[in-house]
Amino acid sequence: MSKKFKRNMEYFVFLIPSLILFGFCVVYPFLSGIHLAFTDWNGIAPDYNYTGFDNFIRLFQDKQVLTPIKNTLFYGVGVTILNNILSLSLAMALSKKMKGKAFFKTIFFIPMSISVVLASFVWRYIFSNMLNEITGQSLLGAKSTVLIGIIIISIWNNLGSNTMIYLAGLAGIPKDYEEAAMIDGAGMFQRFRYITIPMLMPSFSICITLTLTSSLREFGLVLAATGGGPAGSSETFALLIYNYMFKYSKAGYAQAISLVFMAVLVVIGVALNRYFRNREVEA
Repeated sequence: MSKKFKRNMEYFVFLIPSLILFGFCVVYPFLSGIHLAFTDWNGIAPDYNYTGFDNFIRLFQDKQVLTPIKNTLFYGVGVTILNNILSLSLAMALSKKMKGKAFFKTIFFIPMSISVVLASFVWRYIFSNMLNEITGQSLLGAKSTVLIGIIIISIWNNLGSNTMIYLAGLAGIPKDYEEAAMIDGAGMFQRFRYITIPMLMPSFSICITLTLTSSLREFGLVLAATGGGPAGSSETFALLIYNYMFKYSKAGYAQAISLVFMAVLVVIGVALNRYFRNREVEA
């Protein structure tokens, strides 16, 4: 037995506890979920019946999922666009020479350390008391504005992470490109379009992909802020799965929905990642 093989086995032994924990907490529940998606299990009873693809067929015929789909798309696309525009703008401003740069970086990153539940409670108070006294209405209390209110909470809570990623991407752009473009007479907009954007493609790949996929599966913030209300106007797809699982006692159907939802998220993530990877340029 070679020394290299012994050394590799020693490394593998240290991985065994982590592999066991991963298998017990991730692999086994995932496989069990696939199994239960083909049953009529209610989430409580020890017995259930196999229903084949009935849950999946029902999903594509269920009109009750249309509103959560619309809410999820509106929320996910809105958060992704606004978060990335604001975080890129902040990153470009903070990348310039200015006094108090470290202070502003800390200010924008502090909300990241607050849980979504606490952030929801804080903003519920702001909307219900402070803003309500000014406008006479809470953003979270009306069907037409509830999603906008949730988007505001999400952006405030998560803006710092993308800002830091864009700051790192801007720091990696060689200054020679900017200087050469300025000598050639390129304006600020031209330098941003032809130098900054192409060189930031790796950052776009990370920020846009992660922001969109994470916002599409948002659960905790919506549950803490509105619980899907008022009258289901803020119910997202993830919250719909939760309701079918625990409120309506239709665990088998909930598992079928979650599997389809997971497949859609994987497709979106892979497609976005490939799109931006193909447009990356080397410095």
